[in-house]
Amino acid sequence: MRTTVKSVATSAAVLGAMGAAAVGVTSIASVASWPAQVQLAAVGAPLPQDPPPPPAPGGLPTPDQLSGLCNQVTDPGVGYSNKISMVQGGISPDEGHTADHDLRKAYRDGKFPEQFAVSNIQPAGPNAATADVAISGPKFAGPVTKNLAFVNQGGNWVLQHDAAIALLQAATA
Repeated sequence: MRTTVKSVATSAAVLGAMGAAAVGVTSIASVASWPAQVQLAAVGAPLPQDPPPPPAPGGLPTPDQLSGLCNQVTDPGVGYSNKISMVQGGISPDEGHTADHDLRKAYRDGKFPEQFAVSNIQPAGPNAATADVAISGPKFAGPVTKNLAFVNQGGNWVLQHDAAIALLQAATA
């Protein structure tokens, strides 16, 4: 009888340990099924999942900034007088009227919408950069790539004047 009481006590202890282990496994399983988003407990704000992109090296513009600028300068629906601040030194009335005419003609000829893929952004002196801009569109046989110059004026990137003329000529050819 003594053996029986001992074996029952041992069995109860083993079952208790197994039960505790099962509860632990269930706890672990339930932790694994928690949502993946991590939150700061103190304020309830989610932590960012991806680090923010690094700033452009040396204060250079981003490809998105430059392609957006190229889109704005070549927009056939916007007159040159609204684009003067996008070009270093502005746009003269003669150049502006010619550019507006050429852009509208290119639009009527089905050359728009155009896309601008910017790559190889390099510093070109203080507050200046160059970049390769590949222009493509529905009437282009293939992308036309131009190396264009950009200038930072008061925190805004603008096209250097001759680069703006080259871009307009390529976009309307």
